[in-house]
Amino acid sequence: MVAKPGTTCLGLEYFCFEGDGLWSMADTELVALGTKELAQLGLVEPSRVVGGTVVRMEKAYPVYDPGYQANVDIIRSELRKFTNLHVVGRNGMHKYNNQDHSMMTAILAVRNIQGGRFNLWNVNSDAEYHEGQTGEDKSGRLVPSKLPDSPTA
Repeated sequence: MVAKPGTTCLGLEYFCFEGDGLWSMADTELVALGTKELAQLGLVEPSRVVGGTVVRMEKAYPVYDPGYQANVDIIRSELRKFTNLHVVGRNGMHKYNNQDHSMMTAILAVRNIQGGRFNLWNVNSDAEYHEGQTGEDKSGRLVPSKLPDSPTA
């Protein structure tokens, strides 16, 4: 996907909230920040950076509230109606994935398009994930319950 041989594409992810300093920073400033931090890490000389693109993802992290699993089950049920639709990543699957797991869902989706039979919902579903695992998602994400009111002293 990179037009010039000998170059690569790096993706940097910054956690922020809509409207905060990072979110509101100009695209050119964010690219400069990323370039500076890549140099600080010793990954690339700033003079080698040829460009950058900023994508702001609103509500990129799902909220695991008490109705989360039931809501996702409804979404999954509806999505099953589309045999040519492959959902991947955080926003596509409405679940938290690390960046590597999000990319793995995309890789396995491509393999499915090529005839594979991978259950993408099992990627990062529990600590015993194995590539190519089949079956239903058994993550049963634990949602913290509200603590009882503490007695007043």
